[in-house]
Amino acid sequence: MWLQLGILLISLGASLFLKRRSFGINLRITNKVRIYEYLFFTTIILFFILSFWQMRQQFLLWQSSNPPASFLIPPYQDISYFLNYSFYIFFAKPIIALLAALIFLGLAKFFNKKFQERFFEPEEPYFGALGIFLVGYPGFWLYLILILISGLIGALLTRRRFSAYYLWFLTAIFVIIIVNLWLKDLPIWQTLKI
Repeated sequence: MWLQLGILLISLGASLFLKRRSFGINLRITNKVRIYEYLFFTTIILFFILSFWQMRQQFLLWQSSNPPASFLIPPYQDISYFLNYSFYIFFAKPIIALLAALIFLGLAKFFNKKFQERFFEPEEPYFGALGIFLVGYPGFWLYLILILISGLIGALLTRRRFSAYYLWFLTAIFVIIIVNLWLKDLPIWQTLKI
């Protein structure tokens, strides 16, 4: 939770700084999209490195434990049991979130290009994809619903094209906090989990 919130706060700060550039500093940033692309893929790599580290720590914990935990790894048990366990505990949710983020990124870039950037500013698809990945599964469903609702409300209130530029990261932060403080204990939320 804290790592996700930290990355989102850094991303929010970067989006504010790069969008406004009103801090008395004259920066010449030629390609903001490239910055957010690097941030998105670096975050993915970081999370999978963390998942491998957690998998290693689990193996070492079971290896140094007394029975019955030590019987769950070789030579007593086939390595496939540990790999299967590790996949579901450490990798399944990030992989599902990554697939959802990549689908969103691809569709957002495709439709934005097809309609001459009417839906998003060029870097916004990376905002949404990063939010989806960091909120994770199953929270990204709530995240997408809240983004859609806020976009519709914004468009109705302004009666013109509404950009959710500043809402992507704020909504992701809100969803992470709500999920971890409240939703994770609800029975309906438990049924969505893997």
